[in-house]
Amino acid sequence: MIELENVTKKFDQFLCLDKVSLIIPEGSIYGLVGENGAGKSTLLRLIAGIYRPDGGEIRIDGRHPSKTAAKETLFYLPDVQYYERNATPLTIGDFYKTFYPQFAMEEYRYLLEQFGLEEGAVVDSFSKGMKKQMFIGAAVCAGTKYLLCDEVFDGLDPGIRKKVNEILTSAAKNRKMTILIVSHYMEELEQICTEKGFLHRGRILTQEEWNQVL
Repeated sequence: MIELENVTKKFDQFLCLDKVSLIIPEGSIYGLVGENGAGKSTLLRLIAGIYRPDGGEIRIDGRHPSKTAAKETLFYLPDVQYYERNATPLTIGDFYKTFYPQFAMEEYRYLLEQFGLEEGAVVDSFSKGMKKQMFIGAAVCAGTKYLLCDEVFDGLDPGIRKKVNEILTSAAKNRKMTILIVSHYMEELEQICTEKGFLHRGRILTQEEWNQVL
């Protein structure tokens, strides 16, 4: 279980997250919706241990995300992915296997085939949507307990989006993976998420408060 209790994050004088409290239940696909600039990406980076909160606590199975044991349990998939120049899907898979020994390489290669991505092609030649498909495949195959996804559906056409939904749903069900997805599109989250929350200007809102914002 991922728990956030009164989490605050500032950048200089800008209050990005204001006493955010949130519980991500085990086995759920949790969708957090919010407009651009609401603090969604910052929240994911805090959970991943990239940032540290200025106040409050974050716990992953009772541990703080800065602890190595906590980091090994999650895979963070940012909106913009980074990779070495001349990298191929296969070398990226090899790279992740060094960090995640349980990385399922054969399943990853199978997903590449399902997405129509050549494992020896140069990633720089891929479109944004193709890159996102490749990294989604890698994220699922990393074998972690938790998966954090930032705008995972952005740049995907409807057919691929449906396939990604199926892959993530299967990962939650068959791998017992807990998935947190942040997006500014409510309709995308409603199709897949078992739980949902609302983030507006750094604060968690109720459903009623969110409806008033719209």
